[in-house]
Amino acid sequence: MSARADPFPARPVTIVVPYPISGPADIRGTSRMSRSYRLMAPHAPPSITDTLARIAERAIRSDTTQPVVLARQPGGQTTRGAMTVARAAADGYTLLLASNATMVLNPHYFHGVEYDPVRDFVLVAPLATMPFVLMVGAGLPMDDTRGLIAWLKVRPGEINFGSSGDGSTGHLAGELFRRMAGVNIVHVSHSSGVNALNGLATRQISFMFAALPLTLIYSPSEHFRPLAVTSSRRLERLPEVPTLAESGLPGFEIEGWYGLFAPAGSPPVATAWLRAQVSALYSSSAIQSHLRGLGLEPATMSLEQFATRIHTELDRWAPLLRRTRLPLRAER
Repeated sequence: MSARADPFPARPVTIVVPYPISGPADIRGTSRMSRSYRLMAPHAPPSITDTLARIAERAIRSDTTQPVVLARQPGGQTTRGAMTVARAAADGYTLLLASNATMVLNPHYFHGVEYDPVRDFVLVAPLATMPFVLMVGAGLPMDDTRGLIAWLKVRPGEINFGSSGDGSTGHLAGELFRRMAGVNIVHVSHSSGVNALNGLATRQISFMFAALPLTLIYSPSEHFRPLAVTSSRRLERLPEVPTLAESGLPGFEIEGWYGLFAPAGSPPVATAWLRAQVSALYSSSAIQSHLRGLGLEPATMSLEQFATRIHTELDRWAPLLRRTRLPLRAER
């Protein structure tokens, strides 16, 4: 008589959250920014990653008596947490909340990343996408992206742009802008998106690609203004702001995304159960409305489409990331 497999889950499920309490993906942190300006947000929401992790936790707990543990494990620009999951038992009980930075940018931008996003992980469920906004300082003398490009071209190597950190999506957007616009600009890395926005307000940088949630919280502002969005179409929250493609850079499209991953080789019965639970809750109108209120777009594409997107982005961005990454001697 054959043994019958235990139903999944038969013990606690752990979701590794590889982000610090306040970091590039955390849009709180008003008290942590430079004192040069104090950018006030009257209703600052919880961090993006915490929000997504807790919704996933709620989804998994909804149909099991087993607990779901959120294990925060920051470090190495999310690579520490990713390695923990990559090395975990492939049984479906250890999951990773990951972004495109973890799965696409880090392996090609930072030296010594030991995990391979294709070899070591399987996608459990797509969660959300996040557009970026080209923001310029209020004192700059242009009204659109074409004007910004013209202004930059007569100031080669003189103008700074900022991001939430080396290898971030905002950094990659700036490098893509540099290449497509044919301009010579200097990247200034900050410890968070809020700090980069503060640098924009204090004119330490002239422009940046800010995550939409950050833009919505601190806009309108007397210190900066939006010129364009990085999405393929205009955003409902910023309908008057054109896309980069509309603004003279056809083909310019980049956005952040988040998904739930498990170690490669995890049992299909486990990943299918997890996917069904998470997808059901994330597809609810209440959750979608909540996410859109934060500046996120619920990921509605199929698992296959999202997996294809990851592979496509790996192929697309790897050459650019390798050309622009930090020298080996700067890695620690």
